[in-house]
Amino acid sequence: MRPGAFLAGSVVVLAAIAACTSQDRPPAEGDCVATAGHPCTTGVVGGSSGGGDGSAGSCSVSAGSSECDLCAEGSCCTELQNCANLPACENLVSCEDNCNDVSSCLTACQQEFPTGVSTLQSFDSCLSVRCLVCNESGVGDPCSSQFPPCVAGLSCNGSWCTKACARSTDCAGLGAGGTSSLGTANVCVATTSGDLCTPDCGSGGVCTDFVSTYCLATTAVDGTAVSVCSFLPEASTSD
Repeated sequence: MRPGAFLAGSVVVLAAIAACTSQDRPPAEGDCVATAGHPCTTGVVGGSSGGGDGSAGSCSVSAGSSECDLCAEGSCCTELQNCANLPACENLVSCEDNCNDVSSCLTACQQEFPTGVSTLQSFDSCLSVRCLVCNESGVGDPCSSQFPPCVAGLSCNGSWCTKACARSTDCAGLGAGGTSSLGTANVCVATTSGDLCTPDCGSGGVCTDFVSTYCLATTAVDGTAVSVCSFLPEASTSD
């Protein structure tokens, strides 16, 4: 098993590698966790300042990057680029992302691309130490024993991470543009437990990611017509 697995399948690794370029950019802020010798700085990451083995370069980030990508590109740029520059590492990432954490599959991928194992482990190790957000679930992300724990301040309602809200803007997730890891928005709706952040299913069948739920047409707390994931009614019996 490779260490530091994050966000259920490491899809974020692919996104971060794809975003890595030779252009300078400001580093990530907020969720980066500084360690000895690896601070989260406010300067430009990489560049041509000299020193090192020349493999670092710089990582670029788009305005819609997820919180994990922002930290990965800001605090683990060298490790990210080392993987991006090694086809065996990129192939290993792609292979493992389709394993669904099945150990036999992960082992087979590592045997198929052995020269990429140590490079990917270095990147994963960096993320596990300096980017804790990469191993956390945000609003609207699935939550169960198979997924990372909800971020502090959120609770798991049995299917997704949620919190009390007063408006839909309170429900930003950790994904790109404030979406969830599934790429969907969250909205604030009234529930039997109060006003809570809930996954929006108006643009697709996101509810298939949550057991025993369906897409319910309802109204958000601000009066906007929305469709959200809702738990199926429990069957009842009469005497």
